[in-house]
Amino acid sequence: MTNKKRLNLSWIFLMVLTLSGALMGEYAHPGFWITLSIAFITAIKGRLIIDEFMQLGDASPAIRRTVRLFGLLVPSLIILTWMFGPELARWISLATF
Repeated sequence: MTNKKRLNLSWIFLMVLTLSGALMGEYAHPGFWITLSIAFITAIKGRLIIDEFMQLGDASPAIRRTVRLFGLLVPSLIILTWMFGPELARWISLATF
């Protein structure tokens, strides 16, 4: 497969994932499984962007692992926000006097 064709397929897959995540966010009832699905979609999109568009799939293992680990930060924060949302809001809100 040529590099241009591979990038085009990756881009189309990213668009499908983005639209499916947007539709789930718009029409699905909030809950753990929807949140987990959104976090999973975010992780897949991050990995695809890191490997294909940033071209770190062939980078040195230390750089590749570090960036991939950073790419898992956002999905982890999505799940933590669902689990501890009110507590996080209380921690980061400005104190009212």
